[in-house]
Amino acid sequence: MASTTVEIARPPDEVFAFVTDPTKLSAWQDAEEVQQLTEGPVRAGTRFREVHKAMGRRRVELTEVVEHDPGRLFHIRVVEGPPVDGRWEFAPTPAGGTRVTLTPLAHLPGRARIANRAMEQMTALAFRRFHRRLKRALEQGAM
Repeated sequence: MASTTVEIARPPDEVFAFVTDPTKLSAWQDAEEVQQLTEGPVRAGTRFREVHKAMGRRRVELTEVVEHDPGRLFHIRVVEGPPVDGRWEFAPTPAGGTRVTLTPLAHLPGRARIANRAMEQMTALAFRRFHRRLKRALEQGAM
């Protein structure tokens, strides 16, 4: 399974809050627009409509929170859009920061399943860039 990790000099609760705040998504991903479709605080079952721009193309996704364990785990399932889910784990570092690990989970159907591993690796590679932006945003005080 492919994954990517970044260490951020902020406590896990702060990093988790930033990553799971839909209004902050454009600060570290290629999201142009995010609309929360489910009322109330973000939790398991919350759905979002996300508009992303990648390689000059706009892409609309419908996502749903699968797991929401503050400061520890955040898992998003793509309901409509690229068949790759994201599972972020947050762990404290000895220096008081956070180690964030994303594990992409591809779910191509049928015979296309053979490409799941490659899709997970490509997603992890793209998120290395997003995680660098996340680190900059958090460490430069964009909270």
